[in-house]
Amino acid sequence: MLVRGNGHRRRVNRALAPWRRWVQTWREDHEQHAAARARARAHAPLRPGERLLAVACSVSGELLAATDWALYHQAGQSWARLGWDQVGRVDWDEQRRVLTLTGLTSAVPTRTMLRLAKGWDLPAVAAERARWAKVVDQRISLNGAAGARVIARRVPGGPQVRWLVVLDQGLDAADPGIRAGLEAALAELRAATGAGYGAGAEPRIGRPW
Repeated sequence: MLVRGNGHRRRVNRALAPWRRWVQTWREDHEQHAAARARARAHAPLRPGERLLAVACSVSGELLAATDWALYHQAGQSWARLGWDQVGRVDWDEQRRVLTLTGLTSAVPTRTMLRLAKGWDLPAVAAERARWAKVVDQRISLNGAAGARVIARRVPGGPQVRWLVVLDQGLDAADPGIRAGLEAALAELRAATGAGYGAGAEPRIGRPW
């Protein structure tokens, strides 16, 4: 393309146009990311000692913040918190841009589904933190074909390990035989992993999935 100016003609390099658009898009995204991090630092209810690792924005404009201890996400005018020790699984659907966190205990939702407009690196950070927290996630047999799922998670911010036992339907935790088999299996897992209970962290019986 030729453009006239001051009696002279100069050639405009069309190949530069896509590159310029990419630079502009990158700059806008960088500014939005920095603004989201600043908002998270100012408003997310992080606990003393927590480090902000990543942020994201939902399709409705709500903010998410991932720290080394937990995931925070806005729920209307308030914030919801999911500690990594409370998360059993993190799934990221890149095509639908949906982040799904599966809860382990009744203290948190069974599933939290968050649709992201801007994910940045938060999905990867969430998956890494959930993997870090995982110590044990194993099936054990207690009564023939029936058994339990034994879960142990590191509690962020300290040396404690939280244990959760999910018995199959029909098994009674008060049954002496079930209790004895469970205690033996837990002792074996603790010995194999080197993970104790910690003060006030005796294994709890959780809900079935």
